Amino acid sequence: MATSMMASKRPFLTLPFLLPSWSESVGLELRRNQSSYRRTKQRLRVKPDASFGNSSNKLHDRIIYNPPSSAPSVYHTPTKFLPPDDARRTLRAGVTTTQPDANNLPPVFKGTSEKKYHLKPSDIEEIRQLRLSDPMTWSRWKLAKRFNCSPLFIGMVCDAGPEKKEIQKQVLEAVQSRWGVKRRIAREDRQLRKETWGTDE
Repeated sequence: MATSMMASKRPFLTLPFLLPSWSESVGLELRRNQSSYRRTKQRLRVKPDASFGNSSNKLHDRIIYNPPSSAPSVYHTPTKFLPPDDARRTLRAGVTTTQPDANNLPPVFKGTSEKKYHLKPSDIEEIRQLRLSDPMTWSRWKLAKRFNCSPLFIGMVCDAGPEKKEIQKQVLEAVQSRWGVKRRIAREDRQLRKETWGTDE
């Protein structure tokens, strides 16, 4: 009676015959993983082809020329690798390389114009006077066209007066008043990103 009571207290997990499907599935899974590992290991043990190994007749190094598969051409194999009696040597000797005519070449593209240093201190002083006297009439573009220079140089030489800055500020506020919530948030995020450009964050 005591032995039967002790046997009933054993946990069910220690009795594999009570769970045949669970034990079989575990065994199959382990065997499948082990066999796939063995197959992979056997496939990695493939010996290299004999042509890639060192031959007994030739002990010195060799150069293997293996171009990609494409349309056949006499120029695929370099002349250095051709035998002396190969017909392709005569074909290449008959081809003459023609130099392009200098008159038929396309024009050279010049991305940036050549810099000019023709303005004198008196011209720079005149630019500043015109800009401060009437900034609405004499904009940077008009001054650049008159003195044959770039608008960037005009901005470096002189600055707009306080009246022009106030007008530009009012125009900017009028434009920003028509912004929606999404555009305002996007512009604020852009400004925050610009402020963190120079910092390591």
